[in-house]
Amino acid sequence: MSTLKSFLIATLCIAGQSTLADSPSWKPDLPKAKTAFERETRVALREGHHIEPTIFPGFYAVRSGQPGAPSAYFREDMAWLGNVRSQGWSIRSPLESNSEGKRNWLKEQIKYLPFEKLIFIQRRKPAVAVIWSAPDCPFCRKLERAFEQEDVSAFVAPVGLTEEGYRQAANIYCSSNAAKSWQTMMRENTPSEPASPGCSYPQEMMNDIGFFFGMGRMATPIVVFADGSTMSGWDDHQALALLREKIKQQQFFPNPNTRG
Repeated sequence: MSTLKSFLIATLCIAGQSTLADSPSWKPDLPKAKTAFERETRVALREGHHIEPTIFPGFYAVRSGQPGAPSAYFREDMAWLGNVRSQGWSIRSPLESNSEGKRNWLKEQIKYLPFEKLIFIQRRKPAVAVIWSAPDCPFCRKLERAFEQEDVSAFVAPVGLTEEGYRQAANIYCSSNAAKSWQTMMRENTPSEPASPGCSYPQEMMNDIGFFFGMGRMATPIVVFADGSTMSGWDDHQALALLREKIKQQQFFPNPNTRG
């Protein structure tokens, strides 16, 4: 399993860096969020840092504005904190911190994933998972082969383990056929075509997805199933058996309009 060390180096991608939190699907209150964060931490927000909404309702990110720097996260009621006092999630509510509570929480957050902004890898069977994956991750390549073998579709949130991995992810995301470019890279390690002009790779959003669905542990691949269950890493025994179980149970995502 490949783990991102302090989120590694997030490159300023060729296609430009952006976040989709500029227009979230919920109504954030940034002044209230800033006040709550400063009250919780008992210090003013650091100079150069700013707070912005994530795609997940009620959750905010604290960005430093520095390429590669990790974000901190918090829920507006301050009951969920991420990378604030220590790395990873801190959950105050016992009902939310147990395994069932986390699974229910994840299932709820799935509703707010911007599927149309992920890469849809279409195969014969419907989409069984959302995968947080990197072109420079060997375990991700094993996972990709298994999904091809099972002929099952998936949504991909592409990231990188290294600066070069992020560059590859950005080029793939912004290519004229992102799905084809992704599959070619994962099968043959062939670089994708240059990024299309005017396309922005939403790196912050992709990192947020990994942090949330990894519950604070950013390791590729992270596999998110429709029932809210998740899996990190990949092997061709237990992981493959779980994938086949989800397919058998027909735990599928709908196929909305997506990048392809």
